[in-house]
Amino acid sequence: MKKLLNILFLTFHILTFRMGAQENITSLEQQVDSLIQYGIQNKAFPGAQVLIFKKKSVQLNKSYGYQTYDSIKPIHNNNLYDLASVTKVLAGTLAFMKLYELYDINLDDKVSNYILSLKKTNKKNTSFKEVLSHSAGWLPYIAHQNLVLKKNGAFKRRTIRSKQTKRYFIQISDSLFVHKNYTSKIMRRINKSKVGTVGEYKYSGLWFFLLPELTKQLSGLSFIDFLNRYFYIPLKLNRLTFLPSGQFSKNEIVPTEIDSTFRKQLVQGWVHDEAAALMGGISGNAGLFANASSIAPILELFLNRGNFKETPLLEVKTLETFTKRAYPESENRRGLGFDKPSLDLESPYPSKSVSNESFGHTGFTGTFIWVDPVDKSFVIFLSNRVYPSRKQRGLYELDIRDKLLELTLEN
Repeated sequence: MKKLLNILFLTFHILTFRMGAQENITSLEQQVDSLIQYGIQNKAFPGAQVLIFKKKSVQLNKSYGYQTYDSIKPIHNNNLYDLASVTKVLAGTLAFMKLYELYDINLDDKVSNYILSLKKTNKKNTSFKEVLSHSAGWLPYIAHQNLVLKKNGAFKRRTIRSKQTKRYFIQISDSLFVHKNYTSKIMRRINKSKVGTVGEYKYSGLWFFLLPELTKQLSGLSFIDFLNRYFYIPLKLNRLTFLPSGQFSKNEIVPTEIDSTFRKQLVQGWVHDEAAALMGGISGNAGLFANASSIAPILELFLNRGNFKETPLLEVKTLETFTKRAYPESENRRGLGFDKPSLDLESPYPSKSVSNESFGHTGFTGTFIWVDPVDKSFVIFLSNRVYPSRKQRGLYELDIRDKLLELTLEN
């Protein structure tokens, strides 16, 4: 099936080539147009934003399609998407890199030396390097949303209510509110969760839920205030935020999914990730919303070795440490918080043409960032591929992100 879809794309691309202006049709913009329109026509996503930075400037910053398949609201460059796990890089890892600098953290230190609630758990010997590289053996995820439902599918009243009160004020959708103490329960579950084989690669988001607590403990600032002070305000990121519903109109926020299992309503303006939602929408794991233009300055910061327009925000050594493979002699391709290319020639990831020095991350909702220091370029792709349902697999089957990277590196 995947091979057939790729053949169809090639045919589509050739036809587009013949229909366009012959002398200019091979331009980067027109090739990207063909790719994204192909994805939309094959229902990989209803719309998308693409930003490509290369040759020291933005080569493309464009929106495609519509917010949903009804083709009513077109995507604009100012629209915000739920970034999902790209939050791990643009919030979680970013904050930790600055904590690492400010408080002289040793990556081989035990996390439990800082987060004392882990002291008497099976995670007491886990190091920062292990959790950041997904080699600590921690569970990938805890489906907290399944634990707040009765057998008949209704919410447990002691956890979630449909009316906001002093005790139920954590909002997870337009009409649902969680008990104020539920965040503590999530932390206890993380502490009690099982640990597998240490040193074996197992992608896990649990550590990133602990980052706001660590940030507050060390800096005295909330997670948001810390990120704002050291990165988001200096970089003037006006459309990158947690909890966008309090700042932007619904029309500016792209719907994510029609949630048929947990919230049982359209998720729009509230974080899609259920665990992050139950945490109040703020975590190092998921929760950020942004448009492509507000992500670009962070990636430019990475590309420029910690400097943005002559302003140093991170040390060169910090970036080098976090963006290289944590365990280069192992099969684990990961850096510290960052994803890295696969060295498997038969199944290259994320693209056969990226350099070994490149790094980035993907998001479950259909988002993707990738930086290649050798090519001096980066790519931002934002979509709501989970609309109307997370069962939509077209983004993967059509290799949209792989092809987008290839187009960037070829031009």
